[in-house]
Amino acid sequence: MEITSSHRRLLKLFQYAIGVGALLWLVANAEWGRVAGVVDGIHYGVVALILAASVAETLCRFSMWHVLLNGIGATRFSTAVRTTLITNFVNQLFPSRLSGRSVAPVVLRHYTRYDWSEVVTIAGVHTALYAVCNGVVALIGLVLFLPAFSPGLLVVLAGSVALYLLVGVGSLVAGWRFDSVGRIAHNARGRAERLPIVSRGIGAVLDRLPSFSDGVAGVFGALLADYRVIGLYAGGWIASRMVFPGLRVWLLLYALNVEFSPLLLPVVLVTAYSVTLLPVTPGGIGVAEASATLVFGALGVAEPIIAPVILVDRFLGVYLPSLAGWYPVTRIDLTAIAAGEQ
Repeated sequence: MEITSSHRRLLKLFQYAIGVGALLWLVANAEWGRVAGVVDGIHYGVVALILAASVAETLCRFSMWHVLLNGIGATRFSTAVRTTLITNFVNQLFPSRLSGRSVAPVVLRHYTRYDWSEVVTIAGVHTALYAVCNGVVALIGLVLFLPAFSPGLLVVLAGSVALYLLVGVGSLVAGWRFDSVGRIAHNARGRAERLPIVSRGIGAVLDRLPSFSDGVAGVFGALLADYRVIGLYAGGWIASRMVFPGLRVWLLLYALNVEFSPLLLPVVLVTAYSVTLLPVTPGGIGVAEASATLVFGALGVAEPIIAPVILVDRFLGVYLPSLAGWYPVTRIDLTAIAAGEQ
């Protein structure tokens, strides 16, 4: 059955509806009166720490792109800032985090002098390392909290973790053996030429892959062989995905007189938010909040209490920084760049 543009629009509307419905469910079930009373009494110093943790988290996200770019050549930090903001903004428009990752090479090409093989590889390494880090930590969380999760929640989280590991490991294998990928693509092109009607289109697409093989394999190997690059990237990931979000949520829970282990909290957050990779709603909107609420509920935190905490955490850590990406997006024409320079 052919998928028409109207079908795609209906699917996107359905996905947005799921996200909005999940958010409304959270808002309706949260104890906003109690939360407002407690928040009103939070010391200014605690508020400052929450905001500082959010700023530090965002800066560490910038550093993850910057360290990979510097692994190829000296690059301005502002390039990493723009790339992060734009990819995060795009992630909120389309389902799955991979949407923003697919735009990253075009953005990097616009802001740097690197050729296509280099920017494609940098974006690929970023995707691979991010997915592996997220998948490994979420898997640890899944094992640690396995007895507490319901069968339905366990299936969703396990599927998300498996997808992260599949994307991460698959990207690493493809990068290390890109020469083999090129040969496979060349053979596939030969077979595709025998197919009627679609042979020209398939052949044109597959024919692009081998031309990147030498450049991609070289850059990929250089980045992954540099332990300083890998170490700094992993440090940025840990800080931006675990340390500072964990500190922010712990401060919010502390203000609400809810006890939760600050050592386990970062692992819980990574596990709870792992559903964002599933192409259910744009950017995981609504679904991520609902998943995190259910995870914390299974671990003993009342859902009406944790729901507003999760909403505040997502607003400060995801939606506000993503909204900041609107401005750099309006300054460039991604479609024209991709069409004019490839």
